[in-house]
Amino acid sequence: MAKVLMVEDDPEITELLEEYLARYGIELFSVSSPTVGLEKLESERYDLMLADLGLPEMDGLELCRRVKERHPSLPVIVSTARSDVSDKVLAFEIGVDDYVAKPYEPRELVARIQAAIKRSRALPRSTESSPFRIDRARMRIHREGEALDLTPAEFEILALLLEKGGEVVSRDFIAGSVDSLRWESSDRSIDVIVSRIRHKLGDDPRHPRFIRSVRGVGYQYIGPQ
Repeated sequence: MAKVLMVEDDPEITELLEEYLARYGIELFSVSSPTVGLEKLESERYDLMLADLGLPEMDGLELCRRVKERHPSLPVIVSTARSDVSDKVLAFEIGVDDYVAKPYEPRELVARIQAAIKRSRALPRSTESSPFRIDRARMRIHREGEALDLTPAEFEILALLLEKGGEVVSRDFIAGSVDSLRWESSDRSIDVIVSRIRHKLGDDPRHPRFIRSVRGVGYQYIGPQ
């Protein structure tokens, strides 16, 4: 059975969905606390997370952001009654895989869960473990145990690419996500910083091992994850 973690503070919804999803081979594990949800993801393996946005302790978008930072390959579906378009846009920018407005038909939700899990399982998986470890508290990135000598902008861009787990990241998204670029966010300045990162990694842009250029769009981390 597929295992789905649901972070939802409405027990009536979770009880109904638990029974309904079981008919389609989906085992639902529900928690009402985002903090508990994050702890569950660290200790157990799930095929997908389903999250409401109006949660106690922490906004659902912040929860999704943290989950995608720590578990970039885990499919995440937002299920919410909030109708603000900006919520939807931000959710997709964070990396959420799908967005379902409440109220919804349970059968539609089943189809979206199945599709997201199928896409996730179809992605190629590297047999290598990542040589990089991000330490955001100290603003350091370690490669095979050694700290890289990075400027703040280099750290933030490399961390962003690593956390996106193989997704193509546009220059516009980089400029809007990296605090140290807010006053210097031209495409050229981003390209220069990425060039410096590549140099420090010993990465040849013509035959990249870690960072691939996507013409007219941005960059993609292609190394082991």
